[in-house]
Parts: sequence; C-alpha cells; structure tokens
Amino acid sequence: MEVQYYIQYILSWVVHNVIYTDASFAIVRILIFIGLVSLLVYGQYILFVLLCIVVIYAEYLADADDGDNYVAQFAAKVMAATTVPATGRVVDKDELTTGISIHDGREGFSIGMPKIIKGDDSGKDHRRSNKFIEEDSRDFTEKEFRSKQCSIGSGIGGITMFGSNELIGESRTATQRGIYDFAGNVTDNTSTTDAIKAKRAKYFNECVFQPVKRNDFRDFKKKIYTDITASVINIENCLKRFNTAILFSTSSNISAGYSTRLTTLTDSKVLVKNADGTDASFTYESLIVGGSNEAKLSNIQALNRGNNADNFSKQTYSDLLKATNDSADNSARKQQAMDIFGKVYGYRTRIDEILAMMRAQTKDDVASINTVRISESVVQELRTMLSYLKMIQQTDAIIKFDISNGIYDKLNTTPQPTTLGALTENNKITIAAANNIFKIPLDDDTYNTNDEKRYLYGITYYFDQANSI
Repeated sequence: MEVQYYIQYILSWVVHNVIYTDASFAIVRILIFIGLVSLLVYGQYILFVLLCIVVIYAEYLADADDGDNYVAQFAAKVMAATTVPATGRVVDKDELTTGISIHDGREGFSIGMPKIIKGDDSGKDHRRSNKFIEEDSRDFTEKEFRSKQCSIGSGIGGITMFGSNELIGESRTATQRGIYDFAGNVTDNTSTTDAIKAKRAKYFNECVFQPVKRNDFRDFKKKIYTDITASVINIENCLKRFNTAILFSTSSNISAGYSTRLTTLTDSKVLVKNADGTDASFTYESLIVGGSNEAKLSNIQALNRGNNADNFSKQTYSDLLKATNDSADNSARKQQAMDIFGKVYGYRTRIDEILAMMRAQTKDDVASINTVRISESVVQELRTMLSYLKMIQQTDAIIKFDISNGIYDKLNTTPQPTTLGALTENNKITIAAANNIFKIPLDDDTYNTNDEKRYLYGITYYFDQANSI
C-alpha cells in the first residue's frame, strides 16, 4: 500500500510540477506549431488534417471544465497560453501558492521599467562613486528639497555641498598625507644651520630629485599645456569667465543655516535671522565674472566668442591629434597625451553647452541676465571641469618655477650635495597665494601621477606653507 501511495505521490508531483506548468504548455504549443508546418512542408496532408482534428478536439475539451480531467485541463491551458479571456482567467488551485502576478498590468498593480544604472554597488572600490545610491539620492532630493537647489539668479538657493564642511577638504588633506609628509619634513627657508641644511636637502631629494629622476615628466607636461592652449582651449581665458574663487572654495555656516549663494547679480549681502533670533547675513556671489550685465553677457557667449574668446575649433583639435600621432614620442606617451587632449576637448564642449543653456534663457538680452538659472548639479560639473583645467595650468607654472630656480639642477649633480643652502624665491607669486595648487579641488584628480603630485605639492608647500592647508 505504501508503494502505491509513493507512486501516486510521485506521479502527482510530476503532473503538477513538470507537465502541468506554463513552460510545458508553451513547449507543447511550439511543438504543435512546428508539427503543423512540417506536415505542410513535406506534403503529409492527411496527417496534417488529423493533427488539426486533434487540436480542435483539444480545444473542445478545454470547454468541458472537468476539474478531475487532467487531460482536459492540460489542453485548456495549452489553448489559453497566449490568449487573454475577456471575462477573466480561471485560477488553478495550485496557483494560490505561487503568489500574485504583477506583470500583466491589472488595476492596483504595476511595475515600470527600471532605470539601467551602471556603477559599483559592491562597495569594494571606494574611489568609484556609487551610481545606485547617487541616482536614488538625486531623485529624492529633486522631489523633496527643491527649495534647496542652487540657482543663478535672484531666487533662493544655496550651495550646501560646497561649504567648509564638505568632504573634499578632508579628502584633499588625506590624499596629500598619503603622498608625503610635507609638514613633518619641511624646513625654514632662511636658516643656514647644518641641521636645517641637511633636512632641507632630504626634503628636496625626496620631493623633487627622486620623482624626477625616476621619470622626468617635466618636458612632457609642459608640452601638454602648450598644445592644449594652442589648439584645444585657452585655459586662462576660460577661467576668467567664471568666479573660480567661489567655485573652488565656498564657505558656509551650518549652525546659522545658510551658505554662500550663487547668482548672476552684482555681489550683495542679504540680512536674515538665525534660529535663535539673532541677525545674520549671507552673500550673493556672482558665478559669472563681469562688472556689468553687458560684461557678463559677453562671458556667457561661446568660448570662441566674447571678451575672453579663443579661436580654436574641432579642426584645430583634429590637427593636434594628427600631429601627436605622427610625432616621434613613444606609444605610451602618445596615448597619454591623446587621452588628456580628448578629456579637455570634451570639457570644452560641455562648457559651451552650459553657456548656451544660459544664453537661451537670456535670449541675448542684457536685461534678462538676472533670470538665468542652472541646477546645483551643473554647478558641480563646472567645478570639476574648471578645476581640471586649473590643475593643468598650475602644473605648468610649478615646473617653470622649478626650472627658473634650478631646484632639480642643484640636486642632479655628482656627487649629490648633502646641503642646498637657502633657495631663491623668484616668481613665487606664480605658485603661491591664490595660485597655490592646494587650493584646487580634487574632483577630477587624474591629471598627475603620485610622483608628479609629490613634486608639485612638495615645491608649493616649501615656498607657501601658509596657504598649503
């Protein structure tokens, strides 16, 4: 009796979980269709007619609604596999254990197509942004915090992510500490004691001599800057259009609940009340540089137009790529140069698009300059692109400072000196104060290698410690 029970159980399991399934119904319908076509192709008209009769009979059985007739139920499912009854479908008793179907769009249940987002959701690579979290955060922010979005114009808006509390400040410090302990090894530039001379020699040996000796990148980076400013974009003129001081280093007061605002208006202060009722104020800073609306309108023209224009185009960029490809440089240098040129040209194109978006809002009317508005994400884009261009410019300036002072040449002697003596400070202004490389955000920190960073930040820190924080 037990054997019969187990056989019945196994057969029932096979019927319900193998034969009596949607996959089996679909396979049977495909086989029926293939069989009908094959019989027609091979001229087996009698068998074709017989198979049609079987199909018609199966459809007849489907209308019998015999709950205990598995053949009838199976035929019914096969015939109904690709059709939707006008009066609804029959729910099988086993379907109660398979959950609720939400793919057929019934009222009350619907699932839209998900966005295809590429990103690293594993958390293994901390240097890559998590596009999944970023997308969800952006959607939530745009829906729930529209009043917090940054705007260029007289409306409300604040750059909450550009404040003194931003992570990039801490990230910048941590990054440089990982390259070299500048603060722990730097010396007084005016002291001439033997101990200080020895420490100074050690500092420049580790920050200048060793990185350059391993790979003298100076001529290559100088040529990169020259080629870019001659054929791709005039970096200096581009930077002149924007208030990079506010983009690169914006201050905030979290406790007071306000941050620096961006606008195309003339800089002004607005009085507000703190949470405790005391007076406070925030400043509207102009993102576009210009002493008048006319000057600002000129600065939102395309990069090859306006007061700070250049005469470069897609053709000059193509000519540069061809010349680079035909040069005698090794393949690795060629590829590195072409990658940099491609990124810079892409940034130029995007900056032109943003400027065009601003012009579209003004319709080239000076009176409408104060109505221009862009989102905070676009401001972040500008920050990333302009800081990358500034890094290229400042890298060239530091290399020229090194060469004019002969820093590397003093170290590159045989035997190598143990002391250097006090170094001169010619052209210090080109690498100090507002030009200090430590002031450049690291949103896109791909232009220089670690050896190059040790060299660049090392020279800058030695001559301008006050601003290298």
